[in-house]
Formats: sequence, structure tokens, C-alpha cells
Amino acid sequence: MKKNLIFLLIFLLVFSCFKKNSQTSSSDKSTFIAYNFSVNDIYGKKIELNTFRGKVVLLNFWATWCPPCRAEIPDLKKLQEIYSNTLTIIGISVDQEGVSVVRKFYEQMKINYPVIMATEDIIANYGGISAIPTSFVINHKGELAIKIVGYRNFAQYEEILLSYIEQAKNAGKD
Repeated sequence: MKKNLIFLLIFLLVFSCFKKNSQTSSSDKSTFIAYNFSVNDIYGKKIELNTFRGKVVLLNFWATWCPPCRAEIPDLKKLQEIYSNTLTIIGISVDQEGVSVVRKFYEQMKINYPVIMATEDIIANYGGISAIPTSFVINHKGELAIKIVGYRNFAQYEEILLSYIEQAKNAGKD
């Protein structure tokens, strides 16, 4: 039974990797504080979401075997480089092959932001991940701002993130 469940999860992730792009945000004005995970990154360094308060955080659920995920990485690296004062990107790998595969890929791609391995707890607290790549924008207050499903290029991410980055900059001036 457990093997069937794992197979189904992998099948859904592979299939959903090619799902049509969509962007979702809450239609009401209620806000939700992002789930504060505290885990080690792929090199053993502690990553706690709350330590990034005051910055915009982009959580990016991805996998090494997912073509759209792979295609996003150069643009995510560029965003991290340009907006490092007000933006932190955290990659969350859903790879099942283990941390060594992700670490090797990380080094090959020269990724410049932290990457952690997805846990059942993280996935559940972000509403389940039905497609990859899936990203969440968390504003400088630690609130979930928007969910992005599907591939985005640099310009698309920048358009989405700039208002949140400006809010973070202005909040720092108070």
C-alpha cells in the first residue's frame, strides 16, 4: 500500500510538472502567516523561515528531474543576485532520490540560494503541492502573499515580486 502511494505521488509530480501555468492569490483580504519551518539545508546549515522576516521570501518547490523547474533556476539565481538585500529565495526539493542527488545538481548549477529537502510537514502546511514548480511569495511581515503554479521566467517573477520588494524597502525606512 505504501509503495502504491509513493508511486502515485511520483506519478502526479511528474505529470503535473507539465501542467498549465497558473497564478493564484487570495480573493479576500485575510492574511495567513507562513508556516515557520526549521530544517537543515542540503549542507546541514539550519534554515528557519522566521529569520527572514523583513525580507520577501520566495519558496520554490522543485525537482532536479523536472524540465520547467530546471529552466527556472538561472532566472531565480539572477533574482537572488539582484535583489539580495530584500529578497531571499529558498528552494525546496521534492526529489525522492536523496540529498546527495540534489547537492550534486546544486553544485553543477551553481545555485546561489539555500535549498532544503521537502518534508511531509512542509508540504502539508503549504496546502499540498500538486504541481512543480510551485512557488509561494511571503511578504516582509511573514504573511503568505501569493501562490504561483508553473514555470515563470525572470521578467514574470520580477513583475510579481517588485511590489512586495518595494513594501519591504519602505517598511525598513519606518
